Amino acid sequence: MKTAKKIGYEQYITNPKGEIEFVVLPIKEYEKLVELIEDHGLGMAIKEAEQDKLYKKEAALRYLENAWH
Repeated sequence: MKTAKKIGYEQYITNPKGEIEFVVLPIKEYEKLVELIEDHGLGMAIKEAEQDKLYKKEAALRYLENAWH
């Protein structure tokens, strides 16, 4: 594998055919991407949860207790 030209902070690693196979990022950029992906997933989970049936506290606790047994 060889390193292709550097564009911005990222680097592209290509195979012998010149096709990009990997991207190398500075750790700060990688961490920012991971945080964005996690935030997106959390947002999707919140939207999904908002569509769920609501339970009173006691019923919800019973449901959770039964789910663990």
